[in-house]
Amino acid sequence: MPRPNAKGKAALLIIAALIFIVVGFVFGQIAKALNTLPGDADDPVATQSYVESTVGERIATLTTRIEELEAELAALKGSGVTAPANPSTPTVTNPTNPTNPSTTTNQTGTLTITGNSVNVRSGPGTNYDIVASVVKGDTVTKLGVEGEWYRIKTGNITGYIANYLAQ
Repeated sequence: MPRPNAKGKAALLIIAALIFIVVGFVFGQIAKALNTLPGDADDPVATQSYVESTVGERIATLTTRIEELEAELAALKGSGVTAPANPSTPTVTNPTNPTNPSTTTNQTGTLTITGNSVNVRSGPGTNYDIVASVVKGDTVTKLGVEGEWYRIKTGNITGYIANYLAQ
């Protein structure tokens, strides 16, 4: 059998190197594909669905925030209350009971959430922390009414929701 010359050896090495590079690339792509989940931000096939679901969640959150701000604005316009200079320190005046600025009436019962995604807050206003979230169709226990806000209980969490987001 004839021995390959130097040019033949070089060509054979180049071909072998190209084959190894192609095989390595293919195995690398397979390994990368196994580490991504469908709908994950790293999955190029499901990127559109991932973006659509992420955008949908953020739109729902912003819609809820807008609804809460509109409720607070309506409450401020309707009760003659002036907005606090510092939102972290709410000042609410109750014209029917000036000695107690935040009177809660005890009107208990159950409420059904009518807003798409409703934030449950630690106090009766959008400047309070969000302690939970409920969705359209959920049933919560109404503990009372404070201005334009329901005091509610859902599970083991007590908080407030804007009254137009439930009935």
